[in-house]
Amino acid sequence: MTAPENQLNLRARHPDFQTFLDFNESESSRVEKAYPCHLDEKYGTETLQSIDVFPAAGENCPILVFIHGGYWKALDKKSYRFVAAPYVAQGMTVFLLNYRLIPAVNMEMLLEDIRDGIDWIRSNAERFNANPDSIVLAGHSAGGHLALMAYLMNEHLRSSIQAICSLSGIFDLQVIQRSYLNTDLQLTEGDVESFSVSNKDLTLLQCPTLLSVGLDETDLFIEQSSALYRQNQSVAPLSYYEYPSLNHYQIVHTLGQEDSPLAQFILQQSIR
Repeated sequence: MTAPENQLNLRARHPDFQTFLDFNESESSRVEKAYPCHLDEKYGTETLQSIDVFPAAGENCPILVFIHGGYWKALDKKSYRFVAAPYVAQGMTVFLLNYRLIPAVNMEMLLEDIRDGIDWIRSNAERFNANPDSIVLAGHSAGGHLALMAYLMNEHLRSSIQAICSLSGIFDLQVIQRSYLNTDLQLTEGDVESFSVSNKDLTLLQCPTLLSVGLDETDLFIEQSSALYRQNQSVAPLSYYEYPSLNHYQIVHTLGQEDSPLAQFILQQSIR
């Protein structure tokens, strides 16, 4: 069965998508100017193997790592610097993680970048007033998938990850492989088997994990989060939150709003 294009082509669904992207850019520019930051720190030799850091004041501060989306083939951390504001203000150091994109790499190599980026963050945390063993991972869309896979695939990172916040994640890669997106992504049956969160043993997940989706998203995106929650809530510390009236572009904005349920989840987990 082929995933319908109207469930995945979000720019066609929201012709005003540029308004949301412009908001990301303007807010990111404002936050970059308002807070001390270190941009494009390198964790590898390739251009996209880089991290933006917004250090909190003080010492040994908890960490938020944010992973952007873009169907694993597009977008950039620089458009999501707005995420940092509420957490830095509340004493968290924020790292925005870039990674090489498909088709320059395949999904396995992309996931290795996520692992290597988090390893770099842990190794360099003290430079930025941060505690390497107090990490909250957050990701949007493809980034929501990458955040969970970073935990599930890398046993050595698990004790450092205190919580995960996944916004509008894509957890069953078969729907992507059977869609128009696979012309670019070239996911194989082996990729679907190896790199779908839905295929993993979620009893491994030991940290509080919030799955969230907007009710103005497509049925496919809503089902990706709600199904993962339904199928695993009895074996993993999952919670689920549906945002009324928000679409796929809007939900990520809530990460930059201190009073939002997602920001409050992150801030509360950081002080456990």
